[in-house]
Amino acid sequence: MNTHPMDKTNNLVTASNSILKRFNVPTFHPSLPALDDALKQHVRIVFLLFDALGSAIIDRHAPKKSKLKTSPIIKMTSVVPATTVAATTAFLRGKYPAETGWLGWTQYFADLDKRINVFINVDADLDEVIPGPNIMSTRYPDSTVFDLVAATNPNVRVSQVWPGFVKGGAKTEKEFFEQVHEHLEVPGPCLMYGYWGEPDSTMHEKGVKAYKTRWVVRSISKQLDKLTAKHKDTLFVILADHGMMNVDYFDIKEHADFYETLKRPFTLEGRNAMFYVKDGQHKEFEELFAKYYGKHFRLIKRNEFASAEVFGFCPVSENASVFFGDYLAQATGIYGFYYEPSPALPGVKLKGHHAGITPNEMSLQLTLINN
Repeated sequence: MNTHPMDKTNNLVTASNSILKRFNVPTFHPSLPALDDALKQHVRIVFLLFDALGSAIIDRHAPKKSKLKTSPIIKMTSVVPATTVAATTAFLRGKYPAETGWLGWTQYFADLDKRINVFINVDADLDEVIPGPNIMSTRYPDSTVFDLVAATNPNVRVSQVWPGFVKGGAKTEKEFFEQVHEHLEVPGPCLMYGYWGEPDSTMHEKGVKAYKTRWVVRSISKQLDKLTAKHKDTLFVILADHGMMNVDYFDIKEHADFYETLKRPFTLEGRNAMFYVKDGQHKEFEELFAKYYGKHFRLIKRNEFASAEVFGFCPVSENASVFFGDYLAQATGIYGFYYEPSPALPGVKLKGHHAGITPNEMSLQLTLINN
């Protein structure tokens, strides 16, 4: 194995455990020392996570004089895979994907023989919503670090602000910042978490270099400058779940000999793809993978997942191992895999994407405003 793409000391999980440590809640993992030092100086703390606002995106698009550029930062990494399903869950729960089982956009449920897009509870091959409550939340429930702080710190006002997919959530960026402001108008000790889905949504469609992406990042930056100036008694920790890069694709049906070795289409993510291989065809799969894709991906065998700590610096739980296939292909360059279920259900080739192990996807920062 090459160097692990995750930083063992400074990552989303250690940052999350710093929240637990600050409020005297037992931690699941070591905390992030530099963040510990910042948090202990404040009684009013806000974490705002902007989806895909990684270090490279800030460097490229944020104004030079913005607080995103002029405030102290703590460098860190995402988790593996560097994707919203795995990364936001890891941050919210203070646990690695190897523990939570939330590994990627699409996961295979053997008992149902279905590939399911887990966040939205949709059958990936039929594009149909699965009736009932979210299958992952039902099977693998857990408290967030914010829940744990609220339960053990009655004098701390704990709140969250979400987009419109949560009841009462903000429908626009302006409304998101207004809701954060309204919560902070209440005096006294507080801890807040806010999540906003940009610039991720824009970059998926337009790419990381687009003018629209620059406009979105600068709008967020401007709103942050105004908000943090109104609440100088509050520490704002600005972060992302992952970064992003412009990508290209390999259709897994392109080479019939390779495709025929597979039991089913890949799961997790196109840039961190889990492959299930037919019995007796593992050697052929490895040879064909090396032939067609070897220089673009790091291929890891299932029996190496635990020892290589692929999904986190911890033992692998059954929550995660139940979703393991035979191999994991991690993107090291611009390419990801693509699958079209049928002509009637074409796959989506997003211009910008993430989940690979490149610095553009893995490198994050905690920006400390009003520290």
